[in-house]
Amino acid sequence: MSTIEATAACPRVLYCPNCKDPLSQLNEGYACQRCACSFSVIDGIPSFVDRQITTDSFDASAFEFLFKMEQKHFWHVGRREIILDALRRNTANLPASRMLEVGCGNGSVLAFLMQHGVAIAGGDVFLEGLRFCRKRVPPASLYQIDILALPFRDEFDIVGAFDVLEHVEDDEKALAEANRALKRGGTLVLTVPAHQFLWSRHDEASHHKRRYSRSDLMAKLERSGFTVNKVTYYMFFLFPVMAAMRLLSRVLRGKRQEKSGAKTSLEMKTVPVVNDVFLAFLRLEKHLIRYVNLPFGASLLITAAKNES
Repeated sequence: MSTIEATAACPRVLYCPNCKDPLSQLNEGYACQRCACSFSVIDGIPSFVDRQITTDSFDASAFEFLFKMEQKHFWHVGRREIILDALRRNTANLPASRMLEVGCGNGSVLAFLMQHGVAIAGGDVFLEGLRFCRKRVPPASLYQIDILALPFRDEFDIVGAFDVLEHVEDDEKALAEANRALKRGGTLVLTVPAHQFLWSRHDEASHHKRRYSRSDLMAKLERSGFTVNKVTYYMFFLFPVMAAMRLLSRVLRGKRQEKSGAKTSLEMKTVPVVNDVFLAFLRLEKHLIRYVNLPFGASLLITAAKNES
């Protein structure tokens, strides 16, 4: 991967996340002439967030665990392959496109897409996650950002948010910010957990606000200035397994008082052989999704275009 490929997604202009005016770059960071806000650079990462919003949304100590787990867990491996395939099939000229991943965490998807030639920048609200991301993809342009107040406008050909929207209370505002960051006609790619009846302790431990139905998410996208191009469920073949696990979780919930988290969740375990079989099912779904929209599953994949008007 060349330095040009790695830095191609770096924004040309950054905007104040508060008043949306262009920012001036200073030696120590960025400043807004209009509202007098200033933004620092921490460990080489420009920071555009209020420190208070990062304190109670995620357990930062889980990043190291997630960093290792995501390299082999079938869901993470299969999901990023599905995302790449969707990008290749729904982007007119992917090699020439500039992409932003909002909520890049510790860089699992970001690194994978960059390794496959996507010019991508990453942003996340958690600085610790971005530091882990820097270990995976040192050349990447990274930003500490709040999805509800992005410092970008008409900048990217593609914006991706992969299992991020369900963490946000005001998800329609987040979609509006993604719309603002995209060029006219640009593409938004989303993955989200599906079906509220699958809600479990795992969702609570992951700080989810909701799970989505196909119709609800499509309606929110259309109200936010998007035209939906493709919407499909995935985790189709494994849906019965997921539903059974969630039902078991509810049964056990009354028998256990301790609070579970990412490190103790059964769904985060990697079981040899079983992991390989489940990954094979997801790879089969990847091929099916090229031709049909799967009618149900535990997750949703959507691509949508920013309206031209």
